[in-house]
Amino acid sequence: MKPNVIYVFLSFLLFSCVKEIDFKVNSVPEKLVVNSILKAYQPVTVNVSALQSIFDSTFLFINNATVVLTEEGGESDTLQYISGGDYRSYIYPKPGFVYHLVVNAPGYPTASATDTVPNKTEIKNATLKESKEVDEYGDPVEEYTITFEKQSSKINYYELFFVSQNKSDSLFAIYYVFNAVSIDPLILSSGTNDYNHKTFLFNDVDLPHGEYTIKMKMNCWLTPGGNFPEPVITLKDNASAVVLRTVSRAYYDYRNSWETHKHFKNDSTKIEDFIYVPLIGEPQEMYTNIENGLGVFVSFSQDYFLLK
Repeated sequence: MKPNVIYVFLSFLLFSCVKEIDFKVNSVPEKLVVNSILKAYQPVTVNVSALQSIFDSTFLFINNATVVLTEEGGESDTLQYISGGDYRSYIYPKPGFVYHLVVNAPGYPTASATDTVPNKTEIKNATLKESKEVDEYGDPVEEYTITFEKQSSKINYYELFFVSQNKSDSLFAIYYVFNAVSIDPLILSSGTNDYNHKTFLFNDVDLPHGEYTIKMKMNCWLTPGGNFPEPVITLKDNASAVVLRTVSRAYYDYRNSWETHKHFKNDSTKIEDFIYVPLIGEPQEMYTNIENGLGVFVSFSQDYFLLK
């Protein structure tokens, strides 16, 4: 069969499957979208916007909101508006303390949230060495160990990642070690991780009190994480480290819902999925802990161990 005939035949098959349908969107509820991640001993920024139609690609930032952050049993601060929906507080969150957030804006119901900053879990030791193994494609493998101690009998939640950062001018370029070859059983038991993550979420529900050493094997690949005004590895301009975050349950649930959302999205860079590009994927409900609104108010404490 001649090539031009094949082309016409395939074009017929493709376009014969296309059907136009009417897509109606209900009126958009008037709700605030509030997002803030509390980092222990770091300044607090709260972003306030409003819910919009999926046909609207702009951001409806709210610049006239009253945003109040209160430390339970402590001080309270009415945040100052900066720009782009961001409000800044002078309060530096402390581990073990409960924080309440209340956001009021004309025309919207009052949004509120509460979270507790978890206590930091310290990394007692971490190592990195080149493995004699290679992966199934013949690429080199690195072996990591991370030793920490479970601090209490209650369930703790964590996020683990391997990162490098380089400072250029006033920004920090962040790179993640990407693509696991072997994942520690403690992390796998959480049931929320696969091998192609930049970060790994897990809990210690099955871990007895005492020390535990996580063992991971990773490819030597680095993937860009972006450029940011604040470093991931504090007090260092250029460094590589293992980072262990002890996160609140709200942080853990949010990140899990985000990973599930990404898992069910089609990747338009894959040619076999090209025809399905308009169908983004199965809808996944994103986690929110904002009362009378959407978004997240979550927290973490962080430790890191520098690697050579």
